[in-house]
Amino acid sequence: MRIVPRVRAAIGLIAAIFSTACRTDKKPLDTPLPPVPPVYVTVALHIEDTPVYANCQVYPEFRQKLVQFAETIAPFAAAVNLQTDYEFLMGVARCETPELLAVTDGKNVLDYLAATYGYEIDAHQEGGWDIQGRDNYADIRYLAGQVTAAISETAGGLVWDDPAQWATLTQGERALLTPDYIWTPQVLTLAVGSQHHLGDFSADDYASGVWRPKGAGTDFWVHDPQGPLVYIGPGEYDNWGNKWGLRSTAEFVNDLLDQLQAGTLDRQVMYTASIAVPQSIIFDAKEHAKLLAVFETLEPRVASGQIVYVTYAQAVHIWQSEYGAKANLYRQH
Repeated sequence: MRIVPRVRAAIGLIAAIFSTACRTDKKPLDTPLPPVPPVYVTVALHIEDTPVYANCQVYPEFRQKLVQFAETIAPFAAAVNLQTDYEFLMGVARCETPELLAVTDGKNVLDYLAATYGYEIDAHQEGGWDIQGRDNYADIRYLAGQVTAAISETAGGLVWDDPAQWATLTQGERALLTPDYIWTPQVLTLAVGSQHHLGDFSADDYASGVWRPKGAGTDFWVHDPQGPLVYIGPGEYDNWGNKWGLRSTAEFVNDLLDQLQAGTLDRQVMYTASIAVPQSIIFDAKEHAKLLAVFETLEPRVASGQIVYVTYAQAVHIWQSEYGAKANLYRQH
């Protein structure tokens, strides 16, 4: 019997499909990658424990410089967490006058920055050093709560390899100056090594991502879904020539985005970075150009939506609501 060409072609197609279905060496069909997520970036300002800030003869000068700084970086619409130690808060509590308030819409400088630029205010200890000091994180959080409604539940600069401090923060830290007050933070960031306060930054954290550390030391790098505190990794942020062999925020974030676009990093977890700005930059107008250069380098990817500026509180909300609190701990070093 002669098979016409059209029937022969149909038989061949059926045979090919059957052969493919029966193969044991066939590869699964490629599944499309999830969309490329943005990298979430926070600007973290640091005002350290410098006694002069509590001097009412000098405080107005630093207040003015802080407002000037905020005005200078405002065009970039970056999200800012102002992490301050105890002394500057003492200045806010003691030294605000009607003349100063008139300059900032009747608000003290912290309330003004929060209302005008969306700043969050965090408790901060220089080098995370919270032992044998005049004040601790709880003291800072207490005083900040007295002077501004913009205070967060974030602690910046903890010592990741200090089990005693970890136990204190997770169980509730009693203030030294106001012993009736006990504070347990909800969020941690910008962890440092135990030698940071001595000038050795080599063990500081440069991870990206969000997770709940299991504990201190090696446990800090282990996610515990039931852990009491959320940690936000700052990524690499060697923007001021600290020379620890790490990259600037722009270099680090650009590398993250390149890898995400290439599909070599997990696209279903959250990536974070911080631009950590020291007081030497904040209070010196001649140094502002260095920070503006960082913003300008990042701007094309901000404009394209590849970088999203968020405060730390916003980052935690996004992690929980958009990423299902899935842990990510990304380090190249």
